[in-house]
Amino acid sequence: MKIKWTNRWSGETGFIKSIESDHFVNTYELAEGCNYKCRRDADKAIKQLVDCGEATNNDFEIVSMKRW
Repeated sequence: MKIKWTNRWSGETGFIKSIESDHFVNTYELAEGCNYKCRRDADKAIKQLVDCGEATNNDFEIVSMKRW
C-alpha cells in the first residue's frame, strides 16, 4: 500500500516517500513511494501527517498496489 497526496489548491498529486517530524518528502514516482504492509500502518502514517499540519493543504488516500 502507498499513500497518495493531492494538493487541495493546485490539484498536484504524488506519493509519500517519507515522513519527517514536521513535513513529508514527496515523490512523483510510484516505485519510490513508501510501502506500508497493511492499512493500519498507512492509517497511522496519515494520522502523523495530520498531526504535523500537512492535512491543511493536502488530502491523503491509501492506494493499493493492485490499482496501479
